[in-house]
Amino acid sequence: MRILITNTYYFPAFVGGAEISVKLLAEGLFAAGNTVYVLTTGLQNKIYMVNGVIVISIKQQNIFNSYDKQKHSQMSKVLWHLFDSFNFSYHNKIKAILKRIAPDIVHTNSIQGFSPYLWRTIKSLNLPLVHSMRDYYMLCHKCNMYNNGNCQSLCAPCGLTNSVKKRFFKYPDYFIGISNFILKKYSAFSTEVFENSSVIYNAVESGASSFKIKAPMAKVIFGYIGRIDVDKGVDYLADELMLLQPELKCNIKLVFAGKGDAKFINTLKAKLAGIEFEFLGVAKPSDFYSSIDILIVPALWNEPFGRIVIESLSHMVPVLQSDRGGLKELYSADSSWIFSPSQGQLLAQVTHILNNRDELTEKKLSCLKEADKFSVDKYIDKHRALYKFITAFKAPQEKETPAHIV
Repeated sequence: MRILITNTYYFPAFVGGAEISVKLLAEGLFAAGNTVYVLTTGLQNKIYMVNGVIVISIKQQNIFNSYDKQKHSQMSKVLWHLFDSFNFSYHNKIKAILKRIAPDIVHTNSIQGFSPYLWRTIKSLNLPLVHSMRDYYMLCHKCNMYNNGNCQSLCAPCGLTNSVKKRFFKYPDYFIGISNFILKKYSAFSTEVFENSSVIYNAVESGASSFKIKAPMAKVIFGYIGRIDVDKGVDYLADELMLLQPELKCNIKLVFAGKGDAKFINTLKAKLAGIEFEFLGVAKPSDFYSSIDILIVPALWNEPFGRIVIESLSHMVPVLQSDRGGLKELYSADSSWIFSPSQGQLLAQVTHILNNRDELTEKKLSCLKEADKFSVDKYIDKHRALYKFITAFKAPQEKETPAHIV
């Protein structure tokens, strides 16, 4: 099968979990015997190959390129998002690429920068089209539906861009949600999504696992990895841990990996006085997970999925996680602890762990079994089955939800 996958960014460009998931998908499909192309955006037009996958990068066409590192005015950002809601400037170029590749199916992922007009271009050639919802882009142009709290409805600016973008929901033949949560969120705004959709969770490669038995008096090392910002719950994490009893503060260490605003990080450091901590900056996941005992995911925003949870489990590191968004679907009592990110909840769980250290050993033993539910092989098989199902039908009215995909 000839498969074209699209994503705003692709290796070596990296923004977050979507790029990892799309790369695993593309390379897994190639390994399964398919011809795989990836269409992405960039600073210039170029074609290159990564592990058998042919990557076609086209220069972004908007009032500025999101790859550049320059600062832009608020007005220019507003105009960028407005134009991105119906950006037709790629139409002829992408149509020519599609005709040359002649894919059996097209699978779009993150489309910010391409614009949902991409779907109209694809369907103008009557090609089967599947879209994975990996963020809230079609509802919120910031992609996170978070503004000093989780948005329950669309604000005026997002309502404006959504009023344009929602007209394109009719084009994909099928929608994939990376969690039940994100499917339900979109279904509240679009009947098209509700009628033709199912969930395929993201996958994780096997990590470099290790088993460490903590000495009774040794410090328990908690870790955080990712973007260091308020919506990620890092500020909440610091506030909660500072409420620990003095004798328990001496029994923990915090390790942070990732990037964040320097001023915000300095504020965190000041808050954590009395607790041993370390900020690593950007770190290799294998190095990070091998240095900690428990991963903390204190997210305040509704994560569409939460790749770091399954990544941590694959490295045999149990997870202390928030219940926001799709994160709740990844929770297993065998390998994790869960809390609602409100005052006193994280504090209670950390106190419990420090007073019941035997649970840490028990949960470590179950991590790999839990991570196996998200294996790359299963991820690829589910997508191949869906592609086969979609390409077997040409007219949307002939489709029924395939039981083996759900």
